[in-house]
Amino acid sequence: MSTSQAMLPTVRRPGTVMAALIATLVSVVAGVATAITVYTGGTDMVKSLLSDPDVLAKLGLSADEMDAAKSLGGDDLFKPVLDAAYGSLATRATFALVLAVVLLLGGVFALNAARWARILVTVAGVVAIGLQLRVVTDLATSPMKLFGLLIIASTLIAVVLWWLPANGRYAKARKAVQA
Repeated sequence: MSTSQAMLPTVRRPGTVMAALIATLVSVVAGVATAITVYTGGTDMVKSLLSDPDVLAKLGLSADEMDAAKSLGGDDLFKPVLDAAYGSLATRATFALVLAVVLLLGGVFALNAARWARILVTVAGVVAIGLQLRVVTDLATSPMKLFGLLIIASTLIAVVLWWLPANGRYAKARKAVQA
């Protein structure tokens, strides 16, 4: 460190920056956990969903109708349905994983008061909340819904925290010191 850098006043990072980072990291971990849940569950997870009477009721089917469809078509007819349903869930999981990575990168760079990173966290956060609202209100396992609710809450908290006035003052102070 040069002498001129050593003499610069230090800018104290407000606690709201760390709180925002923690909320962002909770969202990231929950997003990764959601993806892992889907990837490890596979079509067996979809089968368990389709054996739930509440899920069948949402689909407008009864357990008897589902059993009849399985017996009439056998695995040849039922497997493509399972694969299509799993494909939809896997696509959502992949999207959640990508959003988790974007939130992680944005959170790390926002830690140093980069405005573009706070904007990135906000945009990715809004998209993540929208995706998780779809997951929570659609057919999903209990862990997926739980992680979805956690993502919604933690991302909403993170977005609000990143834009608190103390964080804006911190960013301006860091910019002034670095100029």
